[in-house]
Amino acid sequence: MPTSVTATGSDWLSDSWHRCQRAGLRESQMPENIRLDRIALEERQAQASAMIAAVEAIALPLFNQVFAGTNSRLLLGDAEGVIIQAWGQSRFENRLTGIALESGVCWQESLKGTNAIGNALTEQQLITVMGAQHFIRKHRFISCSASPLLSPSGTLIGVLDITSEQQVHTEQTRLLVQQMVQWVENALLCQLPDASVRVDLACDSTVLNSGWQGILIANEQGQILAHNSAAERLLGAHQMLGRQLEELIGEGETGVSDVAPLIYQKHRLNTEKRPSHRTSSARQTLSPSCPLHFGDARIEQAWQQACKLIEKDIPVLVLGETGVGKGAFVKLLHQNSTRRKFPLIAVNCGALSQTLIESELFGYMPGAFTGASRQGQPGKIRQAHQGILFLDEIAEMPLSAQTRLLHVLQDKEVVPVGATQPVPVDIRVIAATHQDLAQAVAEGRFREDLYYRLNGLVLTLPALRDRQDKPMLIQALLQKHSGDPLLAICPELAHQLTCYAWPGNVRELDNLMKVAVALAEGESELTLNHVPQHQRCHFSSASLPSEEPTAGKLEAAISETMLATYEAQCGNISRTAKALGISRNTLYRRLRKIGLI
Repeated sequence: MPTSVTATGSDWLSDSWHRCQRAGLRESQMPENIRLDRIALEERQAQASAMIAAVEAIALPLFNQVFAGTNSRLLLGDAEGVIIQAWGQSRFENRLTGIALESGVCWQESLKGTNAIGNALTEQQLITVMGAQHFIRKHRFISCSASPLLSPSGTLIGVLDITSEQQVHTEQTRLLVQQMVQWVENALLCQLPDASVRVDLACDSTVLNSGWQGILIANEQGQILAHNSAAERLLGAHQMLGRQLEELIGEGETGVSDVAPLIYQKHRLNTEKRPSHRTSSARQTLSPSCPLHFGDARIEQAWQQACKLIEKDIPVLVLGETGVGKGAFVKLLHQNSTRRKFPLIAVNCGALSQTLIESELFGYMPGAFTGASRQGQPGKIRQAHQGILFLDEIAEMPLSAQTRLLHVLQDKEVVPVGATQPVPVDIRVIAATHQDLAQAVAEGRFREDLYYRLNGLVLTLPALRDRQDKPMLIQALLQKHSGDPLLAICPELAHQLTCYAWPGNVRELDNLMKVAVALAEGESELTLNHVPQHQRCHFSSASLPSEEPTAGKLEAAISETMLATYEAQCGNISRTAKALGISRNTLYRRLRKIGLI
């Protein structure tokens, strides 16, 4: 084993290399590929369809967000180490094919040497294997982190892996894999055949929809069928299966547990007939928590409502200021729906050419007008067939196109320019705007009948200044752009970021964090000096006191700054104390004083 390779814990890495040598593997020789044929692979994929669907709905959007633009792949293996599904950069996929890191190939340690997928199964824990730690020399251009996936009964059903090219996996990547696995396991809990009630448990209300909460699943009679490990830790009960919910929590829909100082919330699961445990199903009984927030109740409520209606023929209208994330919300909704295998066609209604808008939307027949393509064009609406049509900035659509769009929504068919016969279309429609559509109707700029056709479900995403999870969002963007879990935000900047009004919303905050992190490269703390001058001017003017502070106001300001720093550091006492320049004991004392711990 090379000297550059180090092992941790029980020296599992060294043990793994010794097992590889005993299995007859050689560092310099590529091992034999044990590959399933197409029919056998499809059978395994069918058996694991619920797990695959949960990964696609929950883990994949988060992976795409964090690893966008990198040579990385998200891999799902079954309990035997056979890769059954893969997602990510297609050009990176081609290079991984050279080492057979692809669907249908078995990556057990005894066959492929030391690797994250195989060793996560042998060690039954989260494993990271970086570069030269791989036993096979030709595998050393990648770094991998993988964790086992467990069924609601606690049996091993798979392994989830992130593989990157020539990239050291930080603690952030390991935490991301853990988070993905926990969210997927939580979703699988809700798919038990007799599940009727789900109870979320947490120490604080902001964690109830975070994906890290404790979860209990009970049948119609209130008998506990399953739970996650977080619920076991929070309740301190090791034998919960078969017990009644009322033994552990109150009888109301929300409240405080009688057994422990915990907040809980009950959810009624879909009680329609579900498949038995012997059949597989990709349908989820409860949508996972939306990964676009970190504890904001309004976004979570909008997400849960949207997930229910996207499967029905009911239009959705998303409202919110520019920059709040309407486009990202719709993309994630598409990925979480049963239409994810078909296209999401986004149309910026404000950018459509006035002269070509009808042909762009509705398509045209060959030779329909001068300059038309000889093959014709299907148009955006027909491109969205069996998928989702996203009409962004719908308020800016010209009245002439609004009339034809209304007929498409009513009749579910489109007549291309130059055609005499309508073409049926199967689409779900989501519209979005930052404008007041009711006012546009009153002013004659928007058709009233189209307005009432589009607003089947109206969702309003909150402005950043009103979000409950602002400190956690700031920290998440810091990690997204830096990748350094030790990079801290100084108290003054944390206070400014939390208190600023953010007229450009999440888009403005994301751009600022991207620039500030780049300017702070090589430093251990993000300060106001790393904020661009034009933005710093807004901060300074917004923070000027209007009057001389009294002792009470000064104390409140100190507590507010301390709380903002504590939240920005994700509750880490040591980093918070260091950022504030005070001792841990002083921090503990002040946190107790305001009732936070």
